Amino acid sequence: MARIIKRVMAVTVSGTGSPGVLVVGRDAAFCRRLSAQLRTLARRLPLHLLPPAVGADQARRADPAPGVALLDLGLPDAQGYALARAWERSGPRLVLLLPSLDSLPQAEQLRASDLLVPPIRIDRLEQALRQALGTGPSPDALMAHGRDGTVAVPVEEVLYLRADGKYVSLRTRQGEFLTDRALADLSRAFPERFIQAHRNALVARSAIAGARLVTPELTGGDADPYWELLLHGVPDRIAVARRRWPLVRRCLPQGRAAQSLSPEAI
Repeated sequence: MARIIKRVMAVTVSGTGSPGVLVVGRDAAFCRRLSAQLRTLARRLPLHLLPPAVGADQARRADPAPGVALLDLGLPDAQGYALARAWERSGPRLVLLLPSLDSLPQAEQLRASDLLVPPIRIDRLEQALRQALGTGPSPDALMAHGRDGTVAVPVEEVLYLRADGKYVSLRTRQGEFLTDRALADLSRAFPERFIQAHRNALVARSAIAGARLVTPELTGGDADPYWELLLHGVPDRIAVARRRWPLVRRCLPQGRAAQSLSPEAI
């Protein structure tokens, strides 16, 4: 084990003029796997890979101080969360590594440039690093996966985002894309662009064409009536949660705030 840790601790990549990137992991094997991915990315990213830290104590003693830290929230005794809160006040830019999806709600309360959920793919790791290093695509673009691979989707083209399991779908007039950025993270990043219509859906304010009241007579069921949004350019409908309706209603085009509209009216 001592030999493994020594080999992992000896890894340093790229020039010293690049931002220092520190891996903070629960054990040497975790650090070794992540460091292997970072060595690959260092061939095309301006980063200086610092010797990794196994545990919070080693991370606090890191010298030189890192500019970016990939912090494992799975450290024993919630040390990862404690370290993240300490570094929020004065420390490196954080990319948080979640042990599982179950830890996502708690992780979203922390200040970080990105959150990564296992399994961590190298393209997703690169996206998170570029964002933390400030070398990514325009801040007004989202990295997502489509038919042609990973692409940067301009935020202004996104009509709505919908959470589906561990992925979030991005809908544009051209098609649908997938990202594993959390919906809550996207809501915080673009509060002026999107409004939350439902717990699993964000809708671009400019994409809203109107609203329609869905009644049991329309659905053939016995569910309570609810409102759904009609969108410009696509036939999709987005259901609005009852408690969200007062806020969403303010985003409707003037004169359509309380109307039942057909698609032909758009």
